[in-house]
Amino acid sequence: MLNPNRKESGSVELSERKKQILKAIIGDYIRTAEPVGSKALTEGHSLPFSSATIRNEMSELEEMGYLEKPHTSAGRIPSPQGYRLYVDELMEQPTDTGEDEAPLQTMMQTKVRELDRLIQEAGKLISSLTNYASVAITPALTQISIRQFEIIPIDKMNFVIVVVTDSGTVKNKMVRTIADVSKEEAELLTYVLNQTLTGLPLSHITAERFDIVRRAAGLSALLAPVAEYIAELIEELSNQKVFLEGTNKLLRFPEYRDLNKAQALLDYMEDDRKHLLPATRKIDGIQFFIGPENGANPLRETSAIYAKYDIGHIGQGAIGIVGPTRMDYAKLSAQLSRFAKGLNKLIAETFLDEKDGNS
Repeated sequence: MLNPNRKESGSVELSERKKQILKAIIGDYIRTAEPVGSKALTEGHSLPFSSATIRNEMSELEEMGYLEKPHTSAGRIPSPQGYRLYVDELMEQPTDTGEDEAPLQTMMQTKVRELDRLIQEAGKLISSLTNYASVAITPALTQISIRQFEIIPIDKMNFVIVVVTDSGTVKNKMVRTIADVSKEEAELLTYVLNQTLTGLPLSHITAERFDIVRRAAGLSALLAPVAEYIAELIEELSNQKVFLEGTNKLLRFPEYRDLNKAQALLDYMEDDRKHLLPATRKIDGIQFFIGPENGANPLRETSAIYAKYDIGHIGQGAIGIVGPTRMDYAKLSAQLSRFAKGLNKLIAETFLDEKDGNS
């Protein structure tokens, strides 16, 4: 995937006149979904240029790759390169109306204590607020630590191992041993696990660290299935989860009136949600991925906007929206930024201590 912040080598700096005209065209096209002609610009905007000048500038903008001309229309539409210049240089941030305040306050009052579920619910809410498909991505929790182990005997060969992480996640699994295990052995292993493996980032729970557990807990038949489960859990938590919501909302856009095109996009998004991971995992503030920047796949005709959220020392995740390249980038990015700030606040209050929440 391409780097959305990459500047084209040898690119020509646009004149202020070209920038004004490009900005007006993009604004009209976002609003109407119709190609924009010079007459519409002359009549609909207070541009201090003649119609002939506007036509010439539009032709030059097309030659430079900032505009495209659909075959069936005399007007022009923005190209991905035009949208990229728009979000980088021309876009104005709208006034914050606070229109999302009530839904955000509702989310702030949620009692969800498990991080994955909270992020999934956040994705549902941002899709509802924006009427776009949403993507909510959990962090790779390599810096998360295990807060507590508990091994609960069912009988002498069946046990439930419960693991609680410092992000509030609770995981459990029934394990079966190949030989009887006494209550005392289970209690000893629980004690050793809590003394040896808690409070460490997952990345620090190595084979050498588990050797300490093995020596301290002895040759209990419970050790092998518990060690296997902990290894599975570390792998699971280290992988990012991608929650996708509201894909059917894309069908309301005129860009997806072609059902074959729409179905190809929806199938691609649903088939492997890892396709939706942004090209760069380090997102600073708001980041845009426009058209071909999403790769040579059905996402090449979409745009995505992502904002990061923080979980203190544990890491960063991202929340974003996906839609056609013709989207109101200014309004949606401001909306997403406000939402991410609310999500950060909620995470700080729910999962982090005061130090982490203010970091």
